[in-house]
Amino acid sequence: MNTDDILLAYIQQNLLKGRMTNLGKDDDLLDSGILNSLGILQLVAFIDERFGFQVPDEDVVYENFNSVQAITSYLTQHQK
Repeated sequence: MNTDDILLAYIQQNLLKGRMTNLGKDDDLLDSGILNSLGILQLVAFIDERFGFQVPDEDVVYENFNSVQAITSYLTQHQK
């Protein structure tokens, strides 16, 4: 599984609890209400656990978390 697929599966299973089946990697997670502040915290914890990358507080911004594609791009740029 690639990073997009891992993130989509996590959001679908843990944050949406299966309510939305056609979530795409370009869908706006914040404006659509899929992610709220608690969801972002859960997602950041998942990223740390799954990918071994701690997202600094200052990087938890709209541009980095507005879609699965944005999150994947952020992780790709910051992982060593």
